[in-house]
Amino acid sequence: MTARASALRLTRRGRLLLIGLPFVAGAAALLVVAAVFLLPATVNASTDPVGSPVTRSVTVQADQSLWEIAVAADPQRDTREVMSDIAELNGLSSPQLSAGQVLEVPAH
Repeated sequence: MTARASALRLTRRGRLLLIGLPFVAGAAALLVVAAVFLLPATVNASTDPVGSPVTRSVTVQADQSLWEIAVAADPQRDTREVMSDIAELNGLSSPQLSAGQVLEVPAH
């Protein structure tokens, strides 16, 4: 008996695995690197400082109506909508106000 050196042979599936596995790993690494650079840009939009306040405080004067306060708060909008917003912001169940009462009104 003669000793023959046996050579290692890869099958077709083995060759595909040998070539394909590093390719897939490289593509996954590229996606991770792209995500690291692209995702922080979307986070910056949510950390910007807030602009002007949404509401402001108003103290009710003697004989002042909710209608007058709504007109003064936002003269450009329908007064009934502004009154509804004021009622919702302050939990008002009726349009009756008391002098000295502090209301939150929409800032325009």
